[in-house]
Amino acid sequence: MQIQKNFQGKDTESNIKNKPLPPGSFGLPLIGETIALAWDIHSFYRQRLKKYGPVFKTHLFGKPVIVFIGPEAFTFFLNQEYFTREDGNPQPVRELLDWDALPLLDGEEHRRRKRLILQAFTPQAFDKYIPVMEQNAAYYLERWEKLGSFTWLNEYRKMCASLSNALFVGRSPGSESEAVGKIMDTFIKGFSAVPINLGFNGYGKALKSRDWLLSYLDRAIAQHQEQPQQDILGVLLAARGDDGSTLTEDQLRREVLHLFFAAYSGFYVALTLLSLTLAQHPEIMARARQEVNQYAADGALNMEKLQKLVYLEQITKEIRRFYPINAATFFAKVKTDCEYKDFRIPKGWGAVAGIHTTMHMPQVFSEPESFKPCRFAPEQFATLPPNSYVPQGGGAKDGHRCPGEDMITVLLKVMAVHLLRRYTWELLPQNLEFNRDLFPTPRDGLKVRFGIYSP
Repeated sequence: MQIQKNFQGKDTESNIKNKPLPPGSFGLPLIGETIALAWDIHSFYRQRLKKYGPVFKTHLFGKPVIVFIGPEAFTFFLNQEYFTREDGNPQPVRELLDWDALPLLDGEEHRRRKRLILQAFTPQAFDKYIPVMEQNAAYYLERWEKLGSFTWLNEYRKMCASLSNALFVGRSPGSESEAVGKIMDTFIKGFSAVPINLGFNGYGKALKSRDWLLSYLDRAIAQHQEQPQQDILGVLLAARGDDGSTLTEDQLRREVLHLFFAAYSGFYVALTLLSLTLAQHPEIMARARQEVNQYAADGALNMEKLQKLVYLEQITKEIRRFYPINAATFFAKVKTDCEYKDFRIPKGWGAVAGIHTTMHMPQVFSEPESFKPCRFAPEQFATLPPNSYVPQGGGAKDGHRCPGEDMITVLLKVMAVHLLRRYTWELLPQNLEFNRDLFPTPRDGLKVRFGIYSP
């Protein structure tokens, strides 16, 4: 029998077997702690971190799971010697993603496919997408200027449905694109619904929405093959690996489905939080506006201009660290008995790493509950421990980090520039507590009074 080495370098299998399991609770028979997770996913991880520490056991979706929180634990979780994404995720997640997409893969096939997809998320590719972002921004800014007062979350949902539709399948902004957002919302709700397909319930509706979106993408792929376009789908159709390999049509439709819904939800949540942050911190808004006036006061944007907006980038990073956006990674499976911090990690168990909780560890981020963009000044960002800033996952680019991570930064900068060049806004009376959605946002949707900026 081969003896497995563990994280701390010991090499006796019997020694691992004699180690205790991490602290934690398996919850109720059969259902474990799944209901508590579904009720409030962010509180689930925060409360158990406080009670048990950075590694604990639980029982989710029918199997025992080890949770890892903090930079060191997150790094251990990413070690493919011990963990694999293959068959690691609950059946409902795999079914919603149509069984075959990057979050569900590992090994050489994952790396091959990831490298192809990353070709659509380079600085050169972003220069092709920025005009699309600006066109969508102009369309909705004109609308908001006329409205004067509105609920921004609703407006950002419409805008980001249009933007995702434009970036991924080449559609124009407007009501047709906004309708795709409603289908996307139904699909996303399936990830936190009771995983029983009754057709008319939340999970059943999510599966129908998945099928509609896949058919929609099939039509878009056929159109792009007839008439190539310079959007994300067009780049992915043309992507070639070093060995000449490409994405098959089945792989392409599933990967674009995954990227499409991740972009849509990531876009509208991040933009809502950007607008909330600038309204709540007038000193941050003033400094950001000054930077925009200095480096991007007018004219079309490109990557060269955006890269000069250093303070604005610090704001975008702190938004993704500070707010409870992503609670955890996708799930993995333990490949072999191993050890972490003198705890036994059994083969065959599930595993997951906390994202938001990792970025709120006071040992790394002082005063983690304070919003401080300065913590991401280039010299400070460079000294952060590995896998301490993990808003879209950690590790190498061709690993399990979200391929669209840099695109979120670009979009936030583009939208901030267009807002700060001309507009100002103030919060209206409302409840600013966050809801318990998979991607939490202010309960009242961020009600604002919007108008022209006057120095």
